[in-house]
Amino acid sequence: MNTYDLLELIGDTPEEYVLDAGGLGKKTPAKKHIAKKILLIAAIVAAMSLLMGSAITRRLIALRTEKVTLQELPSNGDAQLSGPENTTSAAETTTGDRRLYEGVRIQFEKLHNVFIAVPNCYPQQIPEGYTITLVSDDAPLQDRYIKYENDAGDTIDYHVIVDNAFSIDIYGVIRKTDVKINGLPGILYEAVGNSWVLAWVDERQGAGYLLMATEMSAADLIAMAESTAEGEPLTPTSYGRTLQALEELGDFSPEYLPEGFEEYAVMGFPLMDDSWYSYVRKWYVNREENKLIYFEYETYKFVNPPAPEDEARTAIAMHIPGYIRLKGEIPHEEIEVDGMFGLMTDEAITWADTKKDHVFQLYSEDVSPEELLKVAQSVRENP
Repeated sequence: MNTYDLLELIGDTPEEYVLDAGGLGKKTPAKKHIAKKILLIAAIVAAMSLLMGSAITRRLIALRTEKVTLQELPSNGDAQLSGPENTTSAAETTTGDRRLYEGVRIQFEKLHNVFIAVPNCYPQQIPEGYTITLVSDDAPLQDRYIKYENDAGDTIDYHVIVDNAFSIDIYGVIRKTDVKINGLPGILYEAVGNSWVLAWVDERQGAGYLLMATEMSAADLIAMAESTAEGEPLTPTSYGRTLQALEELGDFSPEYLPEGFEEYAVMGFPLMDDSWYSYVRKWYVNREENKLIYFEYETYKFVNPPAPEDEARTAIAMHIPGYIRLKGEIPHEEIEVDGMFGLMTDEAITWADTKKDHVFQLYSEDVSPEELLKVAQSVRENP
């Protein structure tokens, strides 16, 4: 039984006990019920005291909003909706030759330190004429994005978020409405240009949800939100590129992982006409202890090749945080990983295969350097 079950039980307590406990004029039942009544009231008080603490820790994520002010014209990036070019005079003021635009920032704030996988939930009902045109990669473990589009070019953006690295700014807000999406608290914003932003949050499961659309009614957007449920796994749009990168670079993985760790996500990018390197990135998580190991390997090419004896160190230096900026003056140790030269810091191990022009890196804030070195020594190419 969890705290929410207890709350429901308290809510079902017979009215006569509640009234009598508060001394509101109810006649006291016969003496044989007094002991039971006192015990019940004491149990309720104890349960409520427990709940006041546990209910707070049970809230895993919160939906926050704040006012923001922007000078000049904002960019047309993904983190903004309805730019000032569409705002009304009521939403802007002029200071000298600068304009100030008032908006709202939506932020999903993480209230926990536990691992939460991005749920495989997305709208099961979409407006007529719309199809999925983009599904984000499974990484970096915080946010999944789906884009819907119709023949007219109208778009609907959907996000599911389990971390607080995500925020969005809205300008030209006309109206804010508190809503409930399948019983979950949410906010609906109407902005100029017939733009809508709907955000809601599942505090107990630790997930936030966001829908953004134009040229749509509020009723259709809410209906789409309320259809959000577990669905068939969606293949990321770039999955073909990940497979191509694995084929180009090889599929490398550690044969040894600390207890409790498992592979969670993989993504890659092949060498394309407009790219100068290719990479594969993998994430390993310990769900029970909320620990993470990041593994990456990529190609490197030098425009001005260093001396052969310096090639490995030069390639590695580009991947150790702060190494170049601090000219190598960071605590590190020279190591050998499966016969290859490498460097180890408090949080990272990087080594280079000069024969294949590969650089490998393992990074973790949750695993000791000694343990991370064991992982590095076990990296092998899968057949």
